[in-house]
Amino acid sequence: MPCKLAIPTMSLGHCSAGHSLESKLDAAKAYGYQGVELSYEDLLSVACKSPDGTVTVQHQVQAARSVRDLCRTKGVEIISLQPFMQYEGILDRSQHESRFNDLLVWIKLARTLGTDLIMVPASSLPDDELAEGLDLIVEDLQRAADAGRQEYPHVRIAFEPRCSSTRINRWEYGWDVLERVCRPNFGLCIDTFHLAGLLYADPAVASGLVPHGERAVTLSLQRFVQRLQAHRDRIFLVQMGDGRRPDEPVAPGGPDYDPGQTPRSVWSLKYRLFYGEEARGGYLPITACSEAVFNGVGYEGWVSLELFSWRMSSIDPDVPTELARRGAISWRKLALDMGWWPTLPTIKTSAVS
Repeated sequence: MPCKLAIPTMSLGHCSAGHSLESKLDAAKAYGYQGVELSYEDLLSVACKSPDGTVTVQHQVQAARSVRDLCRTKGVEIISLQPFMQYEGILDRSQHESRFNDLLVWIKLARTLGTDLIMVPASSLPDDELAEGLDLIVEDLQRAADAGRQEYPHVRIAFEPRCSSTRINRWEYGWDVLERVCRPNFGLCIDTFHLAGLLYADPAVASGLVPHGERAVTLSLQRFVQRLQAHRDRIFLVQMGDGRRPDEPVAPGGPDYDPGQTPRSVWSLKYRLFYGEEARGGYLPITACSEAVFNGVGYEGWVSLELFSWRMSSIDPDVPTELARRGAISWRKLALDMGWWPTLPTIKTSAVS
């Protein structure tokens, strides 16, 4: 099996709910994960603070050294630092400059952590705060990639098209950006949830569906395979996930409605599942997306099992173990569905049955 298993540390529970980074690393190791995407909030959770409560860059770098050493002790690799949000295409250039300076800190942190990858989700800022078209987006991302190339080894940027993003909400638009950025250390993060989330799902309606969405996803995946099969090296990371229908439509009057966010943004942050969790309500065509990524394009590399749900915020101390176990079950199902060659498991079979 050519792919390696990872998980974002945040997907094993929020540190604000009392789930320490060490407890999450222990859970990941126990269930066979080889790597983690280190969430920035987990890095900050172990950083010292100044007397006034601020966390300086020096504090963050010291925390990065501690986290690096902790992960090495646990035998878990840090595969990326994530997520660097709301960066590209901002009309307020002083705000962009501030974010770029933050990125320079993240690059320093990545090198200290021993990873060469920073994950940058496509911006979901309001429409009137972002430039039209791709020119400014590309310029900003070229600047980010060039900053990463000042380090050696180079720090790579994994840009993630998201169904909840304002401009780059399809993989096709992400590919257009990649071609125009044209930097060797700039690639894509492909998330199966986002491959299907725009064309197939509509969280604002009772059915949760876009009319003719299955056909639209099929055509998009055909283009995905045709375009990326010869360029699979431009996929720097794959994130796996599914989603369920909201409890009620994310629409005015509903309990989840937030006028400051789009329905898909709310849905994306609250109703995500692991691959293969149809029994929990998963309904997106994620198996088809996975077939395109692994057996169509032929991606080989890190696969990160991403989850967003209310359970991450529970103070139950068993959350990291519970979610790590759910992810391990998901990984086994993915391997079976994709026809990957079976290998001796690193954990007892009964642990994921």
